[in-house]
Amino acid sequence: MPHRLPTEPTVPSNVASLPGHDFPYELVLNNTIVGVSYMRERTFVWANARMNEIFGYVDGELTGRPVRMLYSTEEDYAEVGRRYARFARDNSYTHERSMVKKNGETLWCLISGRMIDPADPKSPSVWVVQDISARKQAENQLKRANQRLEHAVESRTQNLRRSNDALRLEMVRRRTMQAASVESREKYRALFRHLPLGILVTSADGEIVEINRAMQRFVGATAHAMLATTLADAQRVVLGADRTCSLRSFIHDRTPPDGKRVERNHMIWRGRSGKMTQFEMVASRLSSHGLGAVFTFEDVTEQHRAREREHEQQVVLAHAMRLSLMGQFASALAHELGQPLNACESYLAGIRLRLGNELADRPDVQSALAQISLHLEQAGQIVRNVRRFVARHEPEFEAVDAGDLVIQTLDLLRVQLNASGCSVAVEAPDDLPMVQAHRVEIQQVLVNLLLNALDAMAAEPPARRHVAVRLQREGKGMLCIQVSDNGPGVAPELMERIFTPYFTTRKDGLGMGLMMCRTIVESHRGAIRCVDTFGAGATFRFTLPVVREAMKESMKETVKDSSATP
Repeated sequence: MPHRLPTEPTVPSNVASLPGHDFPYELVLNNTIVGVSYMRERTFVWANARMNEIFGYVDGELTGRPVRMLYSTEEDYAEVGRRYARFARDNSYTHERSMVKKNGETLWCLISGRMIDPADPKSPSVWVVQDISARKQAENQLKRANQRLEHAVESRTQNLRRSNDALRLEMVRRRTMQAASVESREKYRALFRHLPLGILVTSADGEIVEINRAMQRFVGATAHAMLATTLADAQRVVLGADRTCSLRSFIHDRTPPDGKRVERNHMIWRGRSGKMTQFEMVASRLSSHGLGAVFTFEDVTEQHRAREREHEQQVVLAHAMRLSLMGQFASALAHELGQPLNACESYLAGIRLRLGNELADRPDVQSALAQISLHLEQAGQIVRNVRRFVARHEPEFEAVDAGDLVIQTLDLLRVQLNASGCSVAVEAPDDLPMVQAHRVEIQQVLVNLLLNALDAMAAEPPARRHVAVRLQREGKGMLCIQVSDNGPGVAPELMERIFTPYFTTRKDGLGMGLMMCRTIVESHRGAIRCVDTFGAGATFRFTLPVVREAMKESMKETVKDSSATP
């Protein structure tokens, strides 16, 4: 005979109740969106309507049956049984497992359990089951393809076993019905108290009369003294950009008009610290005991963040594809401009040849032709730099003059620099050593840093737009390149995040530039960092190995690899 609990238990101190009201816990729990059961010695004492629905049973059919019938294999059933010792010690247990419906179909469930009396290992337990098959379907798509035939055979065997078990357990179920009804009050109260979902119950006139512990935790009002104030705070529920309301008002406006409809709504809750939490709310009308409706809240903040991140990544990829196409256009444009520039140089040489000695008497014409030649040479150099920058290169390292590479990069960005009105100063000693680097990749780092500097100074007046590029030795065998601007700088709390993928402070930014800079510099055995100059511009420094030291490191690695070879 199952253990009988007190028939008139007191209302738990952590559950707010309607004074003088006999609260219908069974009705509330039967209207939740998750499966809820009450077990003793791994046998169902009671299961709510959703629990029966999840596994394909009619209401009350699971009561009195062992939980074994819901497990796919004896091994799964035994494994959970072996964890009961730790379950009793920790007073909680959560796991994801493949379960079986009555008709033999397999589904994935998230199962959470809690002991009623942690001090008693044989204490009754409360279990909450959520159907997570939709999420598991994506994860197990390939695995299910191989297991489909095995599940079909197993489900037929289990159907026969369940049919035999159903006949044997029917008598047991009937005998336990009367005992279960005696224990129902305390059982429903325990289930209501331990549910991980937030639950609110209203009276017929819309007042909140019951709230469980999870809901109190969700709204940040674990103390009863704070509860009434929190529920009536008109700044907590965010309805739009400039619209808010109280939770009490939100609940009142979304109460179903009758018991035939279930209202589903999304709610954004603003905590005391300003943190926003996303909830999915399900409301169902109650038609007895003088109650209004039951509201169930589930925290879906992480799911919303995941969808937002996925959308942001799609936007980033689309932008990256457009940039890739722009690179192809730039390469084609540089190729097409090269031909007319070469033709202009040929015409200029022809003019000089034809005029010959006449130019000696026309210094003004000589000066004009010299200026034309100079600008044609500059235009050709810019076109060659663009073609070299966007061309595909093999990752070959070579000795590179860092000073010349900085000058070439500035020539490449001359149009952007002139358009922004920014002045650039380059400081480099004459005796700087060559660095061991991939020319185009380091030029890409310089381009990213210089363009970031131009963007940071966009709000400054043209007279203040100044970039300084400094080259100097740093430590043993390293060369440091430093790019500084006069923009607003980088906030201290962003210093650790600016080099992470997809992080950007620009609306049209990809969030990939500084991440690629770090990847390139570290692949050269260097390091890159941002100096803390918040409010006084930003300074980015990166290092590269000089040629001699880079050759020593390469030889060390070669010797190490050869010594490790048998």
